[in-house]
Amino acid sequence: MDEKPLTKRKKQAMETKNRIFETAMELFAKKGYKDIKIEDICRLAGVSVGAFYHYFPSKNDLLLEMYSRADVYFAEQVRERLKHLDFPHKITAFFAIYAQYNEKTGISMMKQLYHAENRLFIQKGRGMQETLAQIIADGQTAGEMVRDMPAEKITEYLFIAARGVTYDWCLHDGGYDLERAMRAYMGRLLKVFLQ
Repeated sequence: MDEKPLTKRKKQAMETKNRIFETAMELFAKKGYKDIKIEDICRLAGVSVGAFYHYFPSKNDLLLEMYSRADVYFAEQVRERLKHLDFPHKITAFFAIYAQYNEKTGISMMKQLYHAENRLFIQKGRGMQETLAQIIADGQTAGEMVRDMPAEKITEYLFIAARGVTYDWCLHDGGYDLERAMRAYMGRLLKVFLQ
């Protein structure tokens, strides 16, 4: 089924929502999540506080949007980028892209996200984790990965490790190449799960 073109009003609404979101991400990266007020975001984005609340019921909803966009990116674009790689390289490439995404998000913002109250990391049904679980399940079906553990559990193990590498990178103020470290770490860890 063909998608209908966006009306001028819907296009403007999407642009406004994106402007609010992008402005917030820039401010969070520079000054930290806790130190930014909704009024600061609105002033810099050139929108009213009412417009902010129309798109985001709270400041926390900006973080939900950030995770949602990451999930869509991994489910759609990353899955496609990995399609032509052989099995073990799909997983290491997946986590290299994960590291690139974190680096692009910025060390300051990543430090804001890495705390024990952030339950979004472990929320079930996220597109990022489902994308990896499907890659692993395909590897299990092809006999390239162990089958004594469900794909979802292996995904969980690998993400725990990836978050640990990212957290270490944050502790070191982004002082090393996260993508290189992630590739090395995940490459070694992956050997445990390969047939």
